[in-house]
Amino acid sequence: MSRPAGALRSLGGIGGHFVGLYRFRAGARSGFTGDRVPPPRPMLGDYARIGVQAEDGRIDIDRLICVLQLIGAHDYLCEVWDALETPHAWEDFLLLAPRCQEAGIRLWLYLAPPSEPDPPEPFCLDYVRWAEECGKTAADHPAVRGLCIDDFNDNVSKFTPSYCKQMMEAAHAHAPHLALLVTSYWGYQWTLRPHIAASAIDGVIFPFLGADKLTFDKDPKAYCFTTSNLVPELKAYRAWLDSEAKTAGLSGKLPLILMVYATPHSACSDPPLPPRTTFYSYVRTCLEIGLAMTKKRIADGVVTYGLPKNDLCFDSSVASVYRRTLAWPNKLLSLLLTR
Repeated sequence: MSRPAGALRSLGGIGGHFVGLYRFRAGARSGFTGDRVPPPRPMLGDYARIGVQAEDGRIDIDRLICVLQLIGAHDYLCEVWDALETPHAWEDFLLLAPRCQEAGIRLWLYLAPPSEPDPPEPFCLDYVRWAEECGKTAADHPAVRGLCIDDFNDNVSKFTPSYCKQMMEAAHAHAPHLALLVTSYWGYQWTLRPHIAASAIDGVIFPFLGADKLTFDKDPKAYCFTTSNLVPELKAYRAWLDSEAKTAGLSGKLPLILMVYATPHSACSDPPLPPRTTFYSYVRTCLEIGLAMTKKRIADGVVTYGLPKNDLCFDSSVASVYRRTLAWPNKLLSLLLTR
């Protein structure tokens, strides 16, 4: 981790707190797609530009950094979709890289998959090129920590294990610390089996729907804002990942990140939204559960999906959870940063 490790010394703030702990344990275990890939745990993140879009649709970077620091996030997953959905998203990602480096925030390139109506721009469905360009950016700004692929479980025909390896070879040629995280819903984790066996991914993002996806597919209104099945699903997902890794002869735990919807899921059709304060409580409880499971090494952190970053009450609710994590003892954090 020669060049990135040296540059990581400049990371300050919240992200630097965790980076410093990782460097203390660096080299103890190998990564999955590469032996210089650090685990992303514990992730405290946010995804999407909701609430920080300027009038032209681009990210208001000053405002975004301010909100991320306010809530205590040290990861930001920057979505890059088509030009209509996220105008100039790649350019915004490039502008974010030095700003996140300066702020001590880990930056992730979150790409739309082929199953979306329109491809991410400008490199469209050439994900090897995306990985290469991400690597070039990360070589100069190692706060860029990797790529994420949305709806991976529905796109494994494109993202075969060999294709994922091509992607990460292209990324690691420039920045060997980059990770590949993939989104997979509970009930569809079996699609990851060949990728785990081939060490083709570095972790899984698990979006919690408030109902298992098989039920949700039959009735989108099953998105009912209940947390009753969150712990069982996290435990079952962790057990499945551990079993698959053991079968493949891999050492260490494949990271599992909980994604909590702070805005209704895109598949919901007029979902039965609860009162705002009830929804705040639901999201906060999901995050608290996710971080409690992180302490037990069942999960590896949390990320909010679409937090309305212009809603101070909502932001403060998330901050009340994220900032408590900063008080975790260094001994616990350094343990979490090992595989």
